[in-house]
Amino acid sequence: MTESTPLTRREFTLACGALAAASLTRADEQLATIMLSELKDTATHAEGYIHKHLFDPDGLMYSYVDIQTGKPFAEEYVAPFKEHVRRATAWSVHHRADSDPVTYWSYEDTVATAGSYIQALVLKHEVSGDETALQEAFRLWDRYRQVYYASQVHGIGCFLRPYGGFKGGFAGMNQWMEPLGTDQAGPLLCGQYALWKHAEGEQKNELADIMVKTLSWYEQQGFRYLWYKSLVHGWKKGGHAGSYYLPAIAFAAKVTGEHKWRKLLQEKLPLAQGSGAELGGSGEGTFKWGSDLIMLADLLGPEFEQAFPRSLLADSYEQVLKHLATFTLPGLSAPAAGRARQRPTELGFYHLCGLAGVGHPGAAEKVLSVLSASQKVPEDFTVFLYEDHDKLPQERYTQLQARAIGRPLVLWYRNYWIIRKAMKP
Repeated sequence: MTESTPLTRREFTLACGALAAASLTRADEQLATIMLSELKDTATHAEGYIHKHLFDPDGLMYSYVDIQTGKPFAEEYVAPFKEHVRRATAWSVHHRADSDPVTYWSYEDTVATAGSYIQALVLKHEVSGDETALQEAFRLWDRYRQVYYASQVHGIGCFLRPYGGFKGGFAGMNQWMEPLGTDQAGPLLCGQYALWKHAEGEQKNELADIMVKTLSWYEQQGFRYLWYKSLVHGWKKGGHAGSYYLPAIAFAAKVTGEHKWRKLLQEKLPLAQGSGAELGGSGEGTFKWGSDLIMLADLLGPEFEQAFPRSLLADSYEQVLKHLATFTLPGLSAPAAGRARQRPTELGFYHLCGLAGVGHPGAAEKVLSVLSASQKVPEDFTVFLYEDHDKLPQERYTQLQARAIGRPLVLWYRNYWIIRKAMKP
């Protein structure tokens, strides 16, 4: 079989399953190359959907839109879910979700989504040489650059979630003053870093200044901040806060040369050095987004392997494979709450993408087998399987996420380009 040999859809699906289950051989690697070429159509359709549906009129990205309309969720549909958003029955009230669920679902994850898309566009440029992709990435960053500067009235380095977009001069953002959680700041940081490597002159300096000042805002509070105005979010061993903090500190140490940041990096690295599960193999570890691990490895250079030896990466790799073993092929779904079937998204899979990006043996091929299970845009890109949404109790948050399309599609597209780069000769 050669790279030009076409695969039928059935052959392609069977190949995905075989590759996911088998130990890798040279033949598997050749098959993986063929499978990667088969994903080009899916990637093209994903990019088309993103451009058509996931931008608001002012150029900010939506977190999620309704898969049935390609537009933000209608008030009459989303309102009944407002008190159940993200375990809200167990937490204190999510004020924004309660008062305005439409803009909550439209903009809650916008910064993370945009950061991942910026990174994807830069990777596309690096792999294919497409200059328009890089230009588009800089244009998108300019939208969020404006969000950052509008946030400065609440403290130097503060970066708020832009609820409601530009409407009313950021009236929604300024009303709620909800800072980025580290799980939002992490993907944005990786997108900023990807751009920084291609920027020049004042643009490069400005990007670095924003990245360091944003980190300083968290550092000045002891790496703690109020989340939804009631919960204090801190940084603990194995916690995903390190997904943002560690690469950000490494970047600050690189560009400023300040002893403070170098010292902090050495003090905080042990928070991610416990076990494969704590590293990210469980999906709740430090490097949950994948791009975080890649960025840190790039910044640390030869010191990366000293900080994260092959044995530790191998342990996290095995942790991910154990998790993926609970998902069925070819649909790659597993039972979840509320009789929904869940896709292997944040629960270890993104960390596997990071392992592929740093060249861990076998990781790229395993990632490819998961990416290959999603081929129909947009139906195959919800967190819970779209075909389950009408089977779930209306008050359950899972029903909404079975119909929400946005960030998972963008992350699939980003992961596609991570693998394209990892497998580039």
